[in-house]
Amino acid sequence: MAERLVILGGGESGAGAAYLGLKKGWDVFLSDKGMLKDNYSANLKDWGIDFEEGTHSEDKILNADLVVKSPGIPETAPLVQSLRGREFLWFRKLNSD
Repeated sequence: MAERLVILGGGESGAGAAYLGLKKGWDVFLSDKGMLKDNYSANLKDWGIDFEEGTHSEDKILNADLVVKSPGIPETAPLVQSLRGREFLWFRKLNSD
């Protein structure tokens, strides 16, 4: 059974991290409390990656083996506090130059 990777934040970096996780064999779930840009949600659908927008469902997030959190989500957010003690990776938007 594949390890579960949860991506918090569905912008460019989040969608890219989700795709990379899929290619590396992870069971990927992406969650964004806002609404995803159309091209990102279309890509996730095309890739077969499960995702949600407009909410963070703790029951779908807290069972992760690994969480990748967008730096745009504050450390003080209740969900982040619930994830304390778990393995975290951080990502940032990469410059195109």
